[in-house]
Amino acid sequence: MILDELTLHDFGVYGGRQSVALTPLDRRPVILFGGLNGGGKTTLLDAMQLGFYGPLAQLSNRGGLAYPEFLRRSVHRGGQASGAAIEIAFRHTAVGEEQSYRLHRSWTTSRGGDIRERFEVVRNGRFDRLATEHWGAQVEEFIPARIAHLFLFDGEKVEAYADLQGAQTLIATAIHNLLGLDIVERLTSDLTALERRHRVEQRPNEQRSGLEAMRAEIERLEVTHAALVQERGSSANTLDRLQRNAAELEQQFRREGGGLLEVRSAKEAGLAVAERQLDAARRALRDLASGAAPLMLIPGLLASVAERDAGEEQARRSQDTLEALRTEHAALLALPIVQGLDASVQRDLQTTLKARLVDRAGAAQAPRILDLDAQARTLLSALQATELAELEPSLQAALATESDARAKVQELRDEITAIPSPDAIAGLVAARAEAKLAVLAAEEEQNRRTAEIAAIEQQLVGLRQREERLLGDEARARFDQEDTVRMLRHSERVRGTLDRFRDAVVARHTGRIQALVLDSFRQLIRKEGLVTDLQIDPQTFAISLRDVAGHPVSGERLSAGERQLLAIALLWGLARAAGRPLPTVIDTPLGRLDAQHRDHLVRRYFPNASHQVILLSTDEEITGRHLAALRPSIGREYRLRFDEAEQRTVIEPGYFGGGEMLAHAG
Repeated sequence: MILDELTLHDFGVYGGRQSVALTPLDRRPVILFGGLNGGGKTTLLDAMQLGFYGPLAQLSNRGGLAYPEFLRRSVHRGGQASGAAIEIAFRHTAVGEEQSYRLHRSWTTSRGGDIRERFEVVRNGRFDRLATEHWGAQVEEFIPARIAHLFLFDGEKVEAYADLQGAQTLIATAIHNLLGLDIVERLTSDLTALERRHRVEQRPNEQRSGLEAMRAEIERLEVTHAALVQERGSSANTLDRLQRNAAELEQQFRREGGGLLEVRSAKEAGLAVAERQLDAARRALRDLASGAAPLMLIPGLLASVAERDAGEEQARRSQDTLEALRTEHAALLALPIVQGLDASVQRDLQTTLKARLVDRAGAAQAPRILDLDAQARTLLSALQATELAELEPSLQAALATESDARAKVQELRDEITAIPSPDAIAGLVAARAEAKLAVLAAEEEQNRRTAEIAAIEQQLVGLRQREERLLGDEARARFDQEDTVRMLRHSERVRGTLDRFRDAVVARHTGRIQALVLDSFRQLIRKEGLVTDLQIDPQTFAISLRDVAGHPVSGERLSAGERQLLAIALLWGLARAAGRPLPTVIDTPLGRLDAQHRDHLVRRYFPNASHQVILLSTDEEITGRHLAALRPSIGREYRLRFDEAEQRTVIEPGYFGGGEMLAHAG
């Protein structure tokens, strides 16, 4: 049998319609899924179980839910879906001929709240009415429900078989189912019931009073038990309603800011710090403003002052030069050589010198408004050249700090304003607390009913055992009718024969099963001399282990990882004993094994567990060197990514880390 495709439509965390190819490629049997906890790995395993077995599926989170209620809760909650569907495509070879099948199981919720389920089987592309109507019997040809747990299992739950007592129960159940001994058990039970009925019919009337009283008590307890079970079912709906109400009040409490009340004091402390920072920033700005910073607002005026001062300085210099020129001109004209010149030449010279004096006198007569001294002129030059330029970065930084501090203060004030006061939502707080108390009370009441049901069941077991003993004791002494005695004798002989037949069949096959389990364990364990012999008691199905020296090996001598490997070896060996070419699906395959035990599973078990092995791993299991070791056996890789925006899990090609992706063509 080969699983070719799994399609989910609004099932669990998988919103929308998603299909994933499962056909192994190029003799690489492993199909690897990677997903975080809560990302939908176990949901895939549940989908396969549900698709094949429907109401009889062993599901991870069904618990005590009725099948319709489980279907209702399995519909994806992220959208407006009113139903869900699962499709499984697979191939199966029978009598040398390969047949292709596609199972379609879907359900919808009616307006009245009832669940309507639809199931159909398509074989070789055509609807198969006979297989659809008798699928409960048909599926036993593919994956019998009684041995499905050997091929579809949760790696974490395997630890339940790691205890030798747990393994004893597993082996007993598996051997009886593999060998079809459940039919023998049912026949034995039917014969016992037949004997009981005939024994009761043959009891003398005076002997029946005690038995009738016991039966009346049994009937009373059965009625009470049924009423409690029905009451527990009804209360489960009430508890679910109370839980939904509590969840809605919790959401309303969060929406109205109730959760922020817990951080109000922290926000107010942060506001005080932010206000101090704002005050400090403003003091820094005031300090800067008390200096030369305001002059940065009038750079043009400062330039005009500098230009005016330069003109006044030039006028002062011209005045000084004018006085010197007058003296020099008078001295020049008084020179004998000038006096000896022609009168016209002297007049021209005088005119020229006078014109120069007039020009200089005009420059010297410019008004002196500023009349700066040398110190003021130096300060003005320093302001323009360096001080204002150096001040600008400090001022910009101070302004930015003040702006950030002001924004932070405003932000915190707005947040504190948005936080409701305790009085504003006091009613909601009280309703929320009351809803939580109601849920706790309902849960305690439900637990009480469950305890009462368990106590009644225990009483019924004791009464029925007493009834059976009483019937057996008195029947042997009181039967008068020969036909009844003969029938009882033959029935007891048949039961004895069935018991011997069962013991003989178990003894015959136990040796083969224990050899396969031991071989599987040896392939997985790293300490080759730790266990060299494994025996299964055909009567009690208890496991006994011996080391290389022939000494018994108790369960306490095995580490937690070794016990888990023993449990996996049990499943592997029993699956091999089943002799059916079925796919193996393992959820959380590595559990809490150490590195070396993981190496053995990755290298020795996963590639050889079956012709098709589907692994549902977390990001902390099959990674690094384990992934590298397994990769030659991997035909397909997928990643289960939860989309926060769409609130659904999406199946994508590839594995964790975005590494090399294998072929994904169907």
